[in-house]
Amino acid sequence: MSIKTWLLTVFRELFLSHYESLEFRAEIFALIIAPSCKSAKECNFTLLKEIAEEIYKNDRHRQGVFLNIVKEYVSIILRNAPASYDEAVKDINNKVKANKKLAVKINMIHINKFLRDDLSENKQLLQQRIAEFLEEASKEASCPINSAKHESL
Repeated sequence: MSIKTWLLTVFRELFLSHYESLEFRAEIFALIIAPSCKSAKECNFTLLKEIAEEIYKNDRHRQGVFLNIVKEYVSIILRNAPASYDEAVKDINNKVKANKKLAVKINMIHINKFLRDDLSENKQLLQQRIAEFLEEASKEASCPINSAKHESL
């Protein structure tokens, strides 16, 4: 972790309530978005912005912080790929095991919106495996919010 990233993290932890859940959500979205990007600067975050507005309805500050954290994580994942995918998966898994309440933040309806058909076969497979991992993590934590996905099918 660079000094800049560390300082931003410390600053956010001090001044943002419920920072852990916001950061967890950001890590999840970065993990599913990263395979569809060549670089963080070339990533299209329009869909993520819409989802941020839905999640953090009237809190523009939180929306902005969320988008920035996702962009930072995407950049880190892409810079250190493929090892960073494994690290992010392990980190998410450890966080869910340590705090089952975080699994509520895994919303498969939102996650599935990022699955793309126009990617290479390897990147599609990576995205699909990430989505399957996230769905399994939310199920293991008995997260009822994601059952809506199965009922709507």
